[in-house]
Amino acid sequence: MNIAAEVRAVRDALADQATAERAAGEKAYLKSELDFLGADMPAIRRAGKVLAAQVKAVDDEPLRAMVKALWRTHVHELRSVAIALLEQREEALGAEDLALLELLLRDARSWAYVDWISIKVLGAMLLRVDAVRPALARWAQDDDFWMRRTALLTLMPSVVRGDVPFSAFAALAVPMLGEKEFFIRKAIGWVLRAVSKEDPATVAAFLRAHRADVSGLTLREGAKYLPARDRKALLAEPAAPAKRAVAKRAVAKRAVAKPAVAKRATSGRKR
Repeated sequence: MNIAAEVRAVRDALADQATAERAAGEKAYLKSELDFLGADMPAIRRAGKVLAAQVKAVDDEPLRAMVKALWRTHVHELRSVAIALLEQREEALGAEDLALLELLLRDARSWAYVDWISIKVLGAMLLRVDAVRPALARWAQDDDFWMRRTALLTLMPSVVRGDVPFSAFAALAVPMLGEKEFFIRKAIGWVLRAVSKEDPATVAAFLRAHRADVSGLTLREGAKYLPARDRKALLAEPAAPAKRAVAKRAVAKRAVAKPAVAKRATSGRKR
């Protein structure tokens, strides 16, 4: 298989189905520095499916090289085709491919690619490749929040189905509850919301147990589909950041009420 020729063919095929308006809109929506052709997701998935059939026909030998070549183009649609190809040929991936997937995840810098790889590729590998679980534990403590998000979202499909216990997700999520990063708070809430459709009692118990630490965003997402009684009870109490804000306002009011002498006496204290 001539990989360079195949990449050019995919690009040409997608360009024929693209519009400048879509390219501009997608680029703005994703706030991306990549190049955009303007092809839609059905076209991208069709291209991935065609490539997957070609790769499978030669025993998946060019799979990794094809993914790398597509990714190196720095074209949104071609990177998306690379992920679609991985999703289609997930069964051909093993422990030795985790390094490649980690490379893509660290370079992705966008939920559009990170979430797709996490849920559709790593999520499918989780029950089949033993090395995935230790990788998730490592990524959950990574300095890169995209890797921490990957650890959370990879577990989602299996936890929702009941193939992996909720406790496996909780073990990774609880240390992240205090994070301020939007994409982490959103990911925790997203998983909780998905699990609540199948097991609302477990999610309600989790939110109650960690109510003092969970952010408002996580709480709203996680409680969205809980029974009305549980949802109202959880939402009635201020979220952790709100509690801190109330406490800070109370301290500020007390400080204002103190005489000026008292203020000078405490102004030199280290905080």
